[in-house]
Amino acid sequence: MLKTITTITAITGALLLSGCGAKPEALIKNHDTNSLRAYINIKNGAGVPSWSANESKAFRNALEVAAATTLEKKYKYFAFIEPKEISNFDGSLLNTAEEILKKCSPSSLLALSIPGTGGLHKCGTYNTNASLSIVMFNEEQKDFTVFNAQEVLDYMKEKDLYDGLEVDVKQL
Repeated sequence: MLKTITTITAITGALLLSGCGAKPEALIKNHDTNSLRAYINIKNGAGVPSWSANESKAFRNALEVAAATTLEKKYKYFAFIEPKEISNFDGSLLNTAEEILKKCSPSSLLALSIPGTGGLHKCGTYNTNASLSIVMFNEEQKDFTVFNAQEVLDYMKEKDLYDGLEVDVKQL
């Protein structure tokens, strides 16, 4: 009986902790002389266990990483390429942190989805895993809306949504 309890405890602990230490990734690829492309991947809300009510942090963390990576690479603005639901190139007019977080943060009911399912929500990302593709620019664009990276981070800090994530930035 004790052996069974110990085994169940060990398996449960492993399941609860799997993916908890995942570090956000930003893979950088030169786009052209005026812009830079990045692929951003967040797993489990940058360390939040996939079973928790905080699964909705994945998208928020991805937005933070997009803005921070843009500034780190010495650019001022970024636009979403993917997911298509929020692509500035496909007609999305969202361009502030407040707007995109309001649209893309899942409701508390979605965040409490069935464990292990991830709960796909309305912006094309999962509660536990957000993958985004952005392009960074030094100037505002005329043909589509862009996000001001500094304003995004300032808003997140003001609303206590900023986590100060360390990002693993890799050049492709």
